[in-house]
Amino acid sequence: MDKKILVLTMSQSQSSYEVGRLVAEAKKRGIGVNKALYKELSFDLEKGEVRVRGEEISSENTLGVWFRVAGTKSGKYVEGRNLLIRLLGGEVFCANHEGYLNWPRMGKISQHGVFLMNRIPVVPTKIFYTKEQVLKSGMEREFGWPIICKHDRGYQGKGVRKFDTEEEMKAWLERIEEKSVGMLLWQKFLPTRWDIRVIVINRRAIGAMKRSAVGKEFRSNYSLGGAVEKWDLSEDDRKLAEKVVEVAGLDYGGVDIMKDNEGKSYVLEVNRQCQFQGFEKSTGIRVAEKVVEMLLEHI
Repeated sequence: MDKKILVLTMSQSQSSYEVGRLVAEAKKRGIGVNKALYKELSFDLEKGEVRVRGEEISSENTLGVWFRVAGTKSGKYVEGRNLLIRLLGGEVFCANHEGYLNWPRMGKISQHGVFLMNRIPVVPTKIFYTKEQVLKSGMEREFGWPIICKHDRGYQGKGVRKFDTEEEMKAWLERIEEKSVGMLLWQKFLPTRWDIRVIVINRRAIGAMKRSAVGKEFRSNYSLGGAVEKWDLSEDDRKLAEKVVEVAGLDYGGVDIMKDNEGKSYVLEVNRQCQFQGFEKSTGIRVAEKVVEMLLEHI
């Protein structure tokens, strides 16, 4: 039986570029890809078996497993992903297994805690649990205006807001539920309007791209129309990105680094299922090929 790479997604359209590229690079090596949806998983806990569409997943038929986003409101697929990792028990390499088991949902708040514990520089940030705490914090005296507000579970720039005045911030706070406040990070605004995305595979940085905000948009995400170009990664930023992935327990991840006007680097976040269409376009680096090589190294 030919062994295949198992890729799990939430839907056929999710990460279509990344999955398609993985299929193409695997095909060059004569390797097939078993594309499956999380809902096609099932488990026999008495036998300790993982099944996809009724077929058992084992080292006999699977080279490795690569996960795309598993998030749902209930968290059922997050639990399924981690149960798969536990039941396979190292028999089949599961990319990012350590990070997934340590942090089932690695939001921005938990990431900041991990970064600070490991002396990784982050943008000055505050977290509150009530609207009153926000309004009485006086953070505008420390940060100045504008102030950035991010949701813990935001992605691709979604859930990021910029408040230019206290009036703007107050008006927005009045519209949201108080229970949502504890999921927000309040941060100092860095005026550079660009950041760096470093992709790290097998704990080694393979390259970087610069993402620049375009027009009136302050966010630099490629998915929001940000301009991308190849970036020559300094040795310090290379080491910083590799340290982030190491402390997060990841084999594959995208590390976002932003600089202030003096050139100091701050880690914004690590994305353990990062997309790479803009990265491949701007750098010419075949990320999907590197992912296949990573999976083959762990057979």
